[in-house]
Amino acid sequence: MKLLYRIAFWCICVCLLSRPISAQDLLEKRINLKVTNQPLDETLQKIGNIGGFSFSYSPDMIDVKSRVSIQAENRSIREILVAIFKDKVTFKERRKYIILQKKAETEKPEIPEDFDLNGYIIDNKTGKKLANASIFESVTLASAVSNQYGYYKIRLPAARSSLRLEVRREDYIGKSIPIPTRKDTYLQISLNPDTLKPISGKVATHTPVQVDSLHTKVAIPQFEVAKVELPRDTMFIDSSASGKAITWEDYESLRKKYRRVQNKFVSAFASAKQAVHTRNIEDTLYAPFQASVLPFLGTNHGLSGNIVNEYSINLIAGYSLGVSKFEIGSLINVVRGNVTGFQFAGVSNIVGNDVVGFQYANALNMTLGNFTGFQGTHLLNYIGHNLNGVQVAGVGNVVVGELRGYQFAAGYNYAHTVKKGHQIGAVNYSDSTATVPFGLFSWVHSNGYRRYEFSTDEFNYFNTAFKTGVMRFYNIFNLGFSGLAKDKPLFTIGYGFGTAQNLGRGWSANADLTGSLVLLEHNIEDDISQGIVKFTLGMEKKIGGRFALFAGPSINTFFAKHSGLINPEAKKGLSPVWVGEKPDGSSKVYGWIGFQAGIRFLNKM
Repeated sequence: MKLLYRIAFWCICVCLLSRPISAQDLLEKRINLKVTNQPLDETLQKIGNIGGFSFSYSPDMIDVKSRVSIQAENRSIREILVAIFKDKVTFKERRKYIILQKKAETEKPEIPEDFDLNGYIIDNKTGKKLANASIFESVTLASAVSNQYGYYKIRLPAARSSLRLEVRREDYIGKSIPIPTRKDTYLQISLNPDTLKPISGKVATHTPVQVDSLHTKVAIPQFEVAKVELPRDTMFIDSSASGKAITWEDYESLRKKYRRVQNKFVSAFASAKQAVHTRNIEDTLYAPFQASVLPFLGTNHGLSGNIVNEYSINLIAGYSLGVSKFEIGSLINVVRGNVTGFQFAGVSNIVGNDVVGFQYANALNMTLGNFTGFQGTHLLNYIGHNLNGVQVAGVGNVVVGELRGYQFAAGYNYAHTVKKGHQIGAVNYSDSTATVPFGLFSWVHSNGYRRYEFSTDEFNYFNTAFKTGVMRFYNIFNLGFSGLAKDKPLFTIGYGFGTAQNLGRGWSANADLTGSLVLLEHNIEDDISQGIVKFTLGMEKKIGGRFALFAGPSINTFFAKHSGLINPEAKKGLSPVWVGEKPDGSSKVYGWIGFQAGIRFLNKM
């Protein structure tokens, strides 16, 4: 069995190795050639013998007896043919043949509608062919990317009076080339490496100087922190509660990781060609309007990730560098840089940097930079830095940085630091806050108010409660029980709100309002139809840093569906002070003044 697998494996390898040379490999094959005053047909025969292929042409169309002299070392077949025919012959591949055809002479003298520029992008120092270079014309937005062999081909309109070819590649100094001709031309372009690199351990401040013909300039969003020269021994302090020191190396690593995540996330929506342009081109292009069906199919063409539009309309999904006034899309809007004005999407808005204005999507809004204005959705809102405005969501809001405004959500709100405004939702979380969160559950990690308490009162022998939020407004979750004591509830479970006031010297006062369901022994099998509402005033005295004792009076109201559920003659535990007349067996509502005392465990604030 193993022998059969080995035979099959080698058969596959032989088939792959013996397959015909692809069309692209044929023209890019490199050979050495030295010919002096030889007939053209003999020269072509020699090239074919060296390259392992044949030429196909008509002797009536090409002067095969013309004399040729050429010397080439490690040159591609394409370059040799261009040197021989001087752009008078076209050539294309078919399997192991190269077909030569004489260019048709135009009978009309007028300029054709379009013309092609083609050639190689070369490293000026090493002579190496450069793949993935960006070639574009900034007015017509025509663009191309050099292939794996460094070859490019771009079609330009002949009718324009002025054309400049812009060439950009990462780690190389860009070049701007005027195009005087309006006919098909072979143009080889060399680029110089950008030798000004970031110094190890510091943040680079150099930006390559590039010449271009753009008339309108818009600031390019940089997905990184401000570029500042700092000593290598600089220490940074984490803003979280831990306050942990961060070394320069840690800071640099976090900064680079953050930039890489941002760029990869937004570039995930671009085509391969757009991703190359985004990486190479630092220029900001401008177009007042764009319309697209998909990110790679629209009026911005392959340069959409480098263009800022005033108005943008996307049928399915759109992708651009920026929007300055208005954008609407039926499904998804993706903007690599900034958005100013109005942005609406049927499903999702994705913005790589800052937003100033109004943003709405049915499912998801994701802004990786700062946000100023209004952000709304039925599901989720996410802001990667700071919010100065309002977030409204059906499920959740997230602000990774500072909140100066309001978060409203039926589900949850998250903000690292709340400077101004409020969080209003079922669940609220922040690392620290200068204001009051309002919700069913609020947690403030660093400077919040939390109490775990154990107490006793006249209604239950044992009570426990958890309080969370801030001193001015916190949530209360409580549970009480008395074992199986006669004339006492089996247990109570409730929820409420409270506020606390710091009186100084370890003293503070609390005012709590809670409502609880009450389960009695004789209605275990029935629906729970009775409850208690309790208002408590208490004084708290700290004992050390993590403990406190508290005590205080309470006003209680017990509601029941049936009468006679509480025995007022019972003398177990603390005796209540009844409000009004002592209730009898026909009472359904009971009111009394009680007392509560216990111990609390405190969080550090």
